Amino acid sequence: MNINRKLAIAVAAFGAATATAEAATPKTLVVMLDGGRSDAIENGIAPNMRRLIAGKWQEGYNCAWTPSAKTVPDALASSAPNHAAIALGVTTKKNNIVNNGYYGKCDYTKYPSWLVRIAEAKPDAKTLFMYSWKSDEGLCPSPKVEFAFGGALVEGKGHMSMSGAYAWERDLLNGADLARRLASDDCPDATLLFLDLPDWGGHGHLHGDGVGFYPYSTAYLGTINECDGIIGRCLDAIAKRPTFKDEDWLVMITSDHGGYANTHGLFGGHATAIPLIVASRHVKQGRIPGTPHNYDVAPTVLAHFGIDWSGFDLDGQVVGGETVVDRVRPLAEGLVAYLPCDGRKPESAINHAGRVDGTSLSSSVVAETRGAATVSGSKGGFFEGCLAIAADTNGIGGVCLKGSESLKFENGADFAMTMWVKMDAPQKGDTLIFGNKNWRNGNNPGIVLCAAKRTENVKTPGVVFNCIGAGEHRNVGGETQVVEAGRWVPLTEARGRKRIDVGTYDVEFGKWTFYAVTRGKDGVIRLYQGASDGRLYCIYEDTYEIKFDTGLPFFLGQDGTGRYGRTFEGLIDDFALWTRELSHGDVRRIYESGRKGLILSDLL
Repeated sequence: MNINRKLAIAVAAFGAATATAEAATPKTLVVMLDGGRSDAIENGIAPNMRRLIAGKWQEGYNCAWTPSAKTVPDALASSAPNHAAIALGVTTKKNNIVNNGYYGKCDYTKYPSWLVRIAEAKPDAKTLFMYSWKSDEGLCPSPKVEFAFGGALVEGKGHMSMSGAYAWERDLLNGADLARRLASDDCPDATLLFLDLPDWGGHGHLHGDGVGFYPYSTAYLGTINECDGIIGRCLDAIAKRPTFKDEDWLVMITSDHGGYANTHGLFGGHATAIPLIVASRHVKQGRIPGTPHNYDVAPTVLAHFGIDWSGFDLDGQVVGGETVVDRVRPLAEGLVAYLPCDGRKPESAINHAGRVDGTSLSSSVVAETRGAATVSGSKGGFFEGCLAIAADTNGIGGVCLKGSESLKFENGADFAMTMWVKMDAPQKGDTLIFGNKNWRNGNNPGIVLCAAKRTENVKTPGVVFNCIGAGEHRNVGGETQVVEAGRWVPLTEARGRKRIDVGTYDVEFGKWTFYAVTRGKDGVIRLYQGASDGRLYCIYEDTYEIKFDTGLPFFLGQDGTGRYGRTFEGLIDDFALWTRELSHGDVRRIYESGRKGLILSDLL
């Protein structure tokens, strides 16, 4: 069966439903947040987006969602390339919109927006693009689509004005106007709503702390919550329509980019990890596996309207038909190494929990201290004692987890690691917190958690996870494809594995910080940082076909050889290693319990 035929079947499958739903009128609302980080939704209030995610919007409606969606792979995480991707369904390679100011470079006759395609397929349909960034008036202009900029009060104000009042007014005016229209006979059949506020908060243009795209920023979180209010008013207006039961709604929410510090023009990390929320009668409730993209919006919307998009040369795919629900598993399951670090010898502490409620934690892994300067049971731990790591006069230090080189991991490379870390000063060189790789070359197989790595144009070295693998992947018509040089190619044609750096997290010097890394069978690495203020942050990256096994043991404070030129200098407490994935709920539970004084063995 050829790929186009399978895509056509996917369209039909997505649109299929009960007889009542088939008779209903399809409608859609797509919300595009400018600068909405995935972890900002979780750390904000955002009750309306949370209600959607939980599948509790309206009876009969489910929600497929993911915090691990990605921006376009072939351009920086900037506004215009990703606005175009969301609206057109293709990446920069096809639309030529490489950055802001390039809207005029696209051939819109070949790649029109999904609003235009709906208007062409259904001439009676009302289509609306409501935006508050002036440049978007150049994104696939068409007389078949109503373009609505944000209100006369702010007409002519530029995107990057130093006063955020204009963005606030534009988005509020648009939100109020759209809610009114959604509740009226003038309700559009298909709407794309752009909200600019998070970008203003992240760039520091609004009143408040101005610290950037961080979920601890009151200004940034305030914009997320304001957008959530706009979304909630629109959802309420839809649900109160007298014809709602005869309508078939698709609600999607995503972002054009995330952000790090006061910027977002990066190729990875917090800048490219974005949310994707898909609510309708036809999706399955749960988390979308893998790393879908914001350009999956176009085919998903077209499929909802029963439009065969298989001949449109789109890069996206219909999402929502496949979801997963995280399996509840005992925390003791798959736990192979545990160091509460409150005893004098890590090798005796490793089975500290012994038997808890009849669950054996026996393991073939033995912790072995290297060098005289690395001491377990040191004072000043996050809980009680801790592991103080440093190199001795001979340059030797760290803890070797002997026997870990022989561990068998689920699906070959599923794992999880959690710990509390304290660094009082910047590390010297690319020192490692944890790893089993020969760190003399980052392209070697294995994994590491680096304490001081500088990625892209980040000014200050921070915590970064490193591995090698095929990177982003997807399945199209039974064929596995990966991203190479910014475009999708069959895995069989890829040139090999590449270096993947996941980060960066800023270090809170002098404060205990929680870190966790976990990987599941969908290939997604989740790198967590639990800050001292109680907020849990996460970065997501696809590590398909990761090269995990090195034949070397895992080390704390050193690389897998135990002989890297520099040893980590800092404190570690309550370290644990699993041969399986931990769910997001597991990680949050360990972090929040730790903040209440409970070590891992208290949860087993």
